[in-house]
Amino acid sequence: MLDCPASERHHGTLDEDETLRYTAPALHVVRVAKKDVEVGGQLVRAGEAVAIWNSSVNRDETVFPDPDRFDLGRTPDRHLTFGIGPHFCLGAPLARAELKVLLQVLAGKVTHLELAGPVERLRSTFMWGIERLPVSLR
Repeated sequence: MLDCPASERHHGTLDEDETLRYTAPALHVVRVAKKDVEVGGQLVRAGEAVAIWNSSVNRDETVFPDPDRFDLGRTPDRHLTFGIGPHFCLGAPLARAELKVLLQVLAGKVTHLELAGPVERLRSTFMWGIERLPVSLR
């Protein structure tokens, strides 16, 4: 249950970034090394496939202090939910805009949020998500 008067709600610009870091929808991505490289003390040879788990990289304690805490004031919030470099997600600006609008509308209209039934999670090895999330909003 969440009770939060409007005067106490955080209205910073990082709300969507922390939400994306904490709940990255893609569970993992796979990349192939172009050359031999050492990552975290482990040699990855050219041509080898490497899985990058977003839930792990976005909770790296060397990058994010107290990484398992959902912190709307976290700054900087350098998550890799949308990837990086040439593989950066083309849909990232639209996803950020949609999430920002959702959070703004909820923050402006909802002071009480409570589960109203069982949560049904998406059964997938690629995407993290929720099929059903009944809530009561006031």
